[in-house]
Amino acid sequence: MGYLLLGLLAVIIILLGIAVVRTLMLKAPAPAVCDTVITEDECAIAAEKLGAMVRIPTVSKREDEDLSEFYKLHEVMEQHFPLLHQNLEKEVFSGNLLYRWKGSDPAKKPILFMGHQDVVPASNEGWRTGAYSGEVIDGNLYGRGCLDCKSTMYVELQAVEELLAEGFVPPCDVYLSYSINEETGGDGAAAAVRRLKERGITLALVLDEGGAVSEAPVAGMDRDYAVIGITEKGYMDLKITARGKGGHSSTPPRNTPAARLFAFANEIEHKRPFQKALIPEAKEMFAQMAPSFSFPLRLILGNIWLFKPLLMAVMPMVTPFGEAVMATTCCFTMMKGSDAANVIPKEPYLVANLRTSVHQGCAASLAGMKKYADKYDLDIEVIMQRDASPVSNIHSKEYAYVCQCIRKHFPDVGIAPYLIMGGTDCRHFHALTENALRFAPVRMTNAQNASCHAVDENVTLAALAEGVRFYKMFLKEYNL
Repeated sequence: MGYLLLGLLAVIIILLGIAVVRTLMLKAPAPAVCDTVITEDECAIAAEKLGAMVRIPTVSKREDEDLSEFYKLHEVMEQHFPLLHQNLEKEVFSGNLLYRWKGSDPAKKPILFMGHQDVVPASNEGWRTGAYSGEVIDGNLYGRGCLDCKSTMYVELQAVEELLAEGFVPPCDVYLSYSINEETGGDGAAAAVRRLKERGITLALVLDEGGAVSEAPVAGMDRDYAVIGITEKGYMDLKITARGKGGHSSTPPRNTPAARLFAFANEIEHKRPFQKALIPEAKEMFAQMAPSFSFPLRLILGNIWLFKPLLMAVMPMVTPFGEAVMATTCCFTMMKGSDAANVIPKEPYLVANLRTSVHQGCAASLAGMKKYADKYDLDIEVIMQRDASPVSNIHSKEYAYVCQCIRKHFPDVGIAPYLIMGGTDCRHFHALTENALRFAPVRMTNAQNASCHAVDENVTLAALAEGVRFYKMFLKEYNL
């Protein structure tokens, strides 16, 4: 037994030694200096054009609702991007926009840049400026949608406008797609996909919002990172109902419907009945980010082959993001009891919002919930559901080209694939390409990222100018 223990100890020491040596070698090069000089004219153009777009309150709509604000936005776009509207084919369907820029080689697969016109609602309360002011303060433009997602629209449209002014012709067809209801999960982007499919069009590459050039996205990193969204988690809303006889609250029985609901919710919170796993792309994300951490985290993230069990056990305790990367998440968001304080509710219910993982889809996640619902005699109704999107190929030449452009244009940042926890229109375009990528080439601070859907949403004008330059370079050097 003693020899066995000594042998085991020797193996552990050897493995740790290998991990330490690998970690010492795993040092990211010092970030290059980004010496891009942004001109006042570029910032002024961004302020004028994006400001005009932000001042149109294009709150998400269904196709059968009043779309007048979206048509006003279209007029603003025609005014500020005249060459684009003179030279590109344009389709408008229920307020959604689809443009086609004919390329020099019709045999080449087209590419598509996209975003969305709609924004979430906003009131003026708490804002430094009006919620739809488009006002510039200290080099930052404020207003609902200036980041999410009219900044993406602006940098794409302006890049095309400037390239047209230079007489540039793209090497392949380039499509631009902008829906009116991304924020509400509407049908706008899906309708664009259907139109392209009907014409037999497949795409080499799609670029949408979702990733960005983010200020040190994880605490402890030594540099900013360009994160490229390669998949997005699924979505499911569940209504969980407890049934009983009701009655007067002065003589309550044990195990009332509401008590059963609370016990169920408490157990789900503590048991976390979902399978944890690290898909290969998540491992790659950690591996690409590892060199930018200090030694302890670099040791663990850079040697997942050895520390995977530790990582999977500890990370969910350290950060909600860690759990979201590895498993389906469940959050109880709505509830209803009785209409009076002294009445036992007959059918109280909770609504749970689940973000389902790639490896455990809606059906399997629902089964995990149902096991506990049965324990407390509860009924589960699926309100809506969609599985996680397919995972884009991080080994494709198209993904490599996006990374190449980022390295050239943003030499001071790291690059990593990223799993999107929310939802974007990009998921619909997996039907047309294996390279549906979510990356907007706009720098944003953590505070700016947090301002999306919140008070004082803002974007830096110089970051917009960088984004325009990125798309111009992307198209000029594209040769896949």
